[in-house]
Amino acid sequence: MAEQRRLTGLLWLAKWFVLLTLFVLIVDLFCVFVLWSPNGARHLESVFQQEVALLDLQPSQVAFLVDVTQAFYAQVFVSTGIDGTLRQAADAETPESAHDFAVTLWPVLETAMIGLKLFALRVGVLILTLPFLAVITAVALADGFVGWYLRRTGGERESGFIYHRAKRGLAWSFLLLWIVYLIPPVPMDPRYLLPPFLIASGIATRLHVAFFKKYL
Repeated sequence: MAEQRRLTGLLWLAKWFVLLTLFVLIVDLFCVFVLWSPNGARHLESVFQQEVALLDLQPSQVAFLVDVTQAFYAQVFVSTGIDGTLRQAADAETPESAHDFAVTLWPVLETAMIGLKLFALRVGVLILTLPFLAVITAVALADGFVGWYLRRTGGERESGFIYHRAKRGLAWSFLLLWIVYLIPPVPMDPRYLLPPFLIASGIATRLHVAFFKKYL
């Protein structure tokens, strides 16, 4: 039997992002219906409002996050027909059975909608941090290349152990950031949460380049 090919790089991160998205929904439903019952949905909405207040964003950034949230909603609820079904169920001429079915599912759908707003908000914040990540990565690449050049020309010791650990650490730093920032349904201030992960990714990038064993 042929050996199954393992996903690496961006595909590995994409796989984990999809899994984390599903896990976020599960965590939101658990908190709303178990931990925060009977007013779980209102509590989740309060978490969203508190996090918006913590961000203290500029108008242009707010507009961008609104666009991200609307894009997520369109993909999850509009394109799947859920939004249209709910609107039809609210119509007075809708059959009673369809109306009852929508009412029964509404607590779950409401939780998913609020959770999606919080999730999209945080994804939007991560997108806004990409310029900072680009600067840190550029500095780490430049410093790592200098270290690699000095090591190659000076005949210094190579370390495949450091190279491979740094390569894995770079991917895992992004995954750990997603786990810590995207999953918990509690208010979090990204100004204090994101910098350590950006620094960690910079260090991993620097070591990854500095201990690259082949000639560039």
